[in-house]
Amino acid sequence: MRYLFSIAAGAIVAWSFYPNHWWAAILGMAILLGSLDSQSRRTRLKITALFALTYFGFHVQWVSSLGNDAWFALTLICALPWIIFGLLNVDSKSNWFYFQPAALVVVLEVIRANWPWGGLPWGLVAYSQLDGPLVKLSTLGGQAIVSGVVVVCAAALLKLIKQRSLTAVLLVAICMLTARSVDVFHSSETVTLSAVQGNVPRVGNTLSAQRAAVLNNHVAGTEKLLSDIKLGVTPSPDLIVWPESGTDIDPLAPGIAADEINRLSASTEIPILIGGTTFFGGTLSNGEDLTAVGPRNVGILWSAESGPGEMYVKRHPLPFGEYLPMRDFLARYIKRFDQIPNDFVAGNKVGVFNVGDKKIGDVICFEIANANLVFDTVAAGAQVMVVQTNNSTFGNSTQPSQQFAITRFRAIESQRAFLVASTSGISGLIRNDGEVLSKTAQFESAIVTGEVELISEKTFVNRYPHWVLIVSIIVLALGYRSSRGRKP
Repeated sequence: MRYLFSIAAGAIVAWSFYPNHWWAAILGMAILLGSLDSQSRRTRLKITALFALTYFGFHVQWVSSLGNDAWFALTLICALPWIIFGLLNVDSKSNWFYFQPAALVVVLEVIRANWPWGGLPWGLVAYSQLDGPLVKLSTLGGQAIVSGVVVVCAAALLKLIKQRSLTAVLLVAICMLTARSVDVFHSSETVTLSAVQGNVPRVGNTLSAQRAAVLNNHVAGTEKLLSDIKLGVTPSPDLIVWPESGTDIDPLAPGIAADEINRLSASTEIPILIGGTTFFGGTLSNGEDLTAVGPRNVGILWSAESGPGEMYVKRHPLPFGEYLPMRDFLARYIKRFDQIPNDFVAGNKVGVFNVGDKKIGDVICFEIANANLVFDTVAAGAQVMVVQTNNSTFGNSTQPSQQFAITRFRAIESQRAFLVASTSGISGLIRNDGEVLSKTAQFESAIVTGEVELISEKTFVNRYPHWVLIVSIIVLALGYRSSRGRKP
């Protein structure tokens, strides 16, 4: 029966990531803790494995659009660190019951965020709390404190049911009140941003035809935006943003992409942040060395005055999407990896663009899930953020909505507004308190324009990003020492 409960717990936690189901994460974690309570290590390992496989099997089902083998592999990679949770001796009668499981979840999610191949922190417990009362804690301690507090509340719920504990009620009340007391930053300075979602049509049988169609869509979308601005239908933005892969025809090489973008920028004083792929070599003005041979996923600030100027090179290319780990071994057995003939080269400079006197930060696609990349960008002076992304590979799955939800979480965590520019959706504008000002559907041509506040102040977690992890390690060490001291 405990094994069935662990599977149910995993399904409930996966369900909690849907809007307004934040309470399901607490319920699911409480069921997991109840299943693990006072069990042997072998039983705990089995329960935790079933929980994690169910949880991530549901949550990352979207990757099955690349094949069921990819779905199985990603589920396994996400679930493996959770096996560590099965090593913890969960005892609801222990004085450490509220905090030790929570601290371990914080640590294992840090492992997930960094391992393997730089990590893919997708499906962290914290992201389930986006529409709940705990999410504002992220401003204080990031995703780590929110995930940890979810587990604390789950432990309190179990304590309340089993032991009618008033301490449990008090602890939950403290967590909720602390979250409620967190203030939202405000500023009198604003910026107006536009995103062009050109859409990704299925045109022709060749990759070149597809790339040309995507480029043409984004050129046409930008022309429509500029026309609307001239007619007074749309306010004039400070920056127009194209998504990742807005042009996969190298815009820095002579040819159609460069010609079209130069033509567009010559017709307006508004700079355009181009998302594209380039093989450009040399050294950028920000000191980034591009001499290594290979494609790069980039954001290029393009203007009528200077043409292509400041550039951000994606710092964390996606394994198995933009580069192939263990290429010599895997490519020998999996022919589908022939579709990744060249490994993308990673950048090493933070993406902050100077648009007038405004500093606009940039991350690309899955980078939004890596809190440290956003923290670095804010620390470098970004007052507002943009996300250039391409989710068309995953069709009408839950992946784009999950990524958009993570972006909303990052907005609250960093207290920065975010503009999301996607090739096929979901694009949108998010305030620094997580409120969505506008949002597109998937697989449509659309334009998003809006005004948001420029924030220069840094949140507590941005100034001290690792304090929750340090406290969690200390809690685990003290709890382990205490449990050893109780042994005869």
